[in-house]
Amino acid sequence: MTTNRLLGPALLAVSVLAATACGTSAQTESGGDDGGALDISLLTTYNGLPFYTAMLCGAKDAAADLGGGIEISTDGPSRGMNAADQVPVLESVVNAGPDGLIFVPADPQAMLAPVRTAVDSGIAVVTTDAVLADEVALAQFHGDSIAGGALAAEELLTRVGDAEGKVLVLDNRPGLPLTNERAEGFITGLEGAGNLEVLETQYFEDDPNQASSIVQSSLQAHPDIVGIFATAEAGATGAANALQAMNAEDVAVIAYDAGPVLVRGLQDGTLDALVAQGSYQQGYDALTRLVSHLRDEDTADLPFDNVVDNVLVTADNMDDPEVAKFLYPESCS
Repeated sequence: MTTNRLLGPALLAVSVLAATACGTSAQTESGGDDGGALDISLLTTYNGLPFYTAMLCGAKDAAADLGGGIEISTDGPSRGMNAADQVPVLESVVNAGPDGLIFVPADPQAMLAPVRTAVDSGIAVVTTDAVLADEVALAQFHGDSIAGGALAAEELLTRVGDAEGKVLVLDNRPGLPLTNERAEGFITGLEGAGNLEVLETQYFEDDPNQASSIVQSSLQAHPDIVGIFATAEAGATGAANALQAMNAEDVAVIAYDAGPVLVRGLQDGTLDALVAQGSYQQGYDALTRLVSHLRDEDTADLPFDNVVDNVLVTADNMDDPEVAKFLYPESCS
């Protein structure tokens, strides 16, 4: 059980800056000679998130391993997980006419028609992180959110042991399958734990301040909370700040994702465990599949659906090279 929770305003500020950095400007990485390079766009749901930095690093390494001749540009909305914000960015990318698109859909249904338009215009598309409601892309590469939530539940059960109390789930917002499934997997994973009561899921709307307020009010109403699960970084940041402010040192916090802010929280004891996604591998595999298709290689026998494993990160295993490769970097080396 963690006994030291020191996140504070500085760490909150770092988290907010990481989520809002970069705007919608593209960053281009050159990989080939003039005129012959393949033009690949990586379009995410949210500029500046370390998760997508790791994905870009994977794509860049794949481009290098494939011998160059590949240019990768990145773009995305300045706020996350919102189809209304992502559609105009996608339309702009389609108008630019890249050869291929690695696309992270903000919504499985709402982004379906815009992606069909991209495909109909001759752009090869693969999706990463989240999936679309229909198989319009060449392939999809993503984690298993339900399994990731179950992994978090297993770790919480280990940490609280036989202690009786309540558990708070912080999710991003209703109707967002990517994080809703993480919460679902976590709650299902706690079924049968007679010593724990899972409270009604609370939504922080991608706002760490809102998450902090939720945790403070929840602890006031339920002082016997023994564990918190946050489905995204903003929720974890807000939860840790609230626990520090209330000196609630005995509440275990498990968070999804493994960006630099959360890793520092793990190092200093603010957070107890992280569920890290294989973002780097998704980027690497997605770029490889796109280039194989664009270079007319035979991909007929390759699967459409590709699930990339999650890994549980703790202070005890985070320096293990097989675990450390799942952590999200601040930039590509």
